[in-house]
Amino acid sequence: MQISFRPLVIGDLPTLRAWFEDAELSRRLSFPTDEWFAHVTNGEAARGWVAMQGDQLIAEVQVDRDGAERGYLDLAVCPDLRGRGFGAAVLSAFLSGPGQAYPILEGRIEPDNAASLACCRNCGFALLPEPDADGFIQAVYKMPRHAFGEF
Repeated sequence: MQISFRPLVIGDLPTLRAWFEDAELSRRLSFPTDEWFAHVTNGEAARGWVAMQGDQLIAEVQVDRDGAERGYLDLAVCPDLRGRGFGAAVLSAFLSGPGQAYPILEGRIEPDNAASLACCRNCGFALLPEPDADGFIQAVYKMPRHAFGEF
């Protein structure tokens, strides 16, 4: 599956917002408001991309930077594509593409979100054994050193 990424643009919002009619996605992530869009498109503190397969928008990826080393990752897959391997394909492509800008990526996943936990595990994230203070499972990915030009 050929996946490409491009920065999120204002014209993507109607599509992303329509995805939130899905109860499962709406329960897991926050609705893409105008304030959210400004947050992920106006600087280095956070960035947003859409994942494309051909001309179809299949997922949205957000990373909030925490210092020079760590980024906090959110991934939303088009609800119509759920359960067909798109999450793992997008995450894997992100890790070998735009995600290389982050030495460490971390996701926080609800313990009952088996699909997201499996997706992260299959893409090489370490799942911490105990939930954090907010009850989330932390999934941590450390970028291989060679991705930064070090050997």
